Amino acid sequence: MNKELLEKGFIPDEICKVLPEGFQDIEEIASSLHKILANNQITNAVNEITQEKDLSKLTNSELERAMLLYSYVGHAYMWGKEEVEDTIPENIAVTWYEISEKLDRPPILSYASYALNNWALLDESKPLSLDNIRILQNFLSGVDEDWFIMIHVAIEYEAKNVLGSLKKYYLDEDFENKNLEDALTSIKKINEIMNRMPEKCDPYIYYNRVRPYIFGWKNNPATPKGVIYKGVEKYKDEPQLFRGETGAQSSIVPALDALLGITHSNDPLREYLDEMRIYMPSEHRGLLAGLDKFLEEGPKNKVVEHETFVNEIIGEVHKFRNKHLEYAKDYIFDQALKKQSNSNIVGTGGTPFMKYLDKHLKETVPKDD
Repeated sequence: MNKELLEKGFIPDEICKVLPEGFQDIEEIASSLHKILANNQITNAVNEITQEKDLSKLTNSELERAMLLYSYVGHAYMWGKEEVEDTIPENIAVTWYEISEKLDRPPILSYASYALNNWALLDESKPLSLDNIRILQNFLSGVDEDWFIMIHVAIEYEAKNVLGSLKKYYLDEDFENKNLEDALTSIKKINEIMNRMPEKCDPYIYYNRVRPYIFGWKNNPATPKGVIYKGVEKYKDEPQLFRGETGAQSSIVPALDALLGITHSNDPLREYLDEMRIYMPSEHRGLLAGLDKFLEEGPKNKVVEHETFVNEIIGEVHKFRNKHLEYAKDYIFDQALKKQSNSNIVGTGGTPFMKYLDKHLKETVPKDD
């Protein structure tokens, strides 16, 4: 288990902004994606992409950039046409799959591409904050779409402080009570960032312009049998069922749950959380697997010693989940009542989201409850 990852955070050390020679076609289409989608030109645009791509010399950050671009173009192809098809053309499907194999996660738009590798600083002389982020790639463009992602990036950046502090307290020998104080301060900052979502992301705009493009193919009424990745030998022209981008693919909350001893009952909802890990970067999956073992060992004496402080932190995690449930209602459920499309039955990850979020909220309780 790479414990240092908790202090470093889940945002990559390096983010590639432009791919090297040989990828100009996918870069050009991605840069104009909002115009292509607005003019219903995605099919023609995808047909212009050459299939043969040399991935052998790409660094990890460049592979992440390639995954981001192919995921955005692939989702644009799926959801940016009047009629949904169940097949992704060979000239993007094969390369998309090859990239995914190198990164060890499915060829689908996941949180790692949508948020973790999709930003840059406006002013590199200043630290990351909501006022100092720009989003590298989007679908239709606009402040609402960018702000939705920016909130997630800012939360990820702050999360290294709460997770790093809890790591020092629970996993290091030389722990201090101040570690818990620092963790509480940090999780409160995360909730402050979360509360800012409505400032520049309107529920109507999110539901109608942002959400439709991040759906996956699993448990989606539009693709009941899945999607065929044409030309991918391993898939043998058989439809694949992958879940879409969702915040449940972030490693923050699973790590907090493990460190704080928050458990979820073994049922389909827990199985969904475990399934989300296959969409995470492999290093993150390894960390969570190690934290699972830590959780299985049971609480340590220092947990009991400072139970009141720990419960305050758990209370803030409860607030985070409660706000998430509130946003799900405002941004999805209520919007669906006004429009009979863009189904509210399942979330972008292919789940009955209101039921799931409410269950996770109820299971996030202080130790003495």
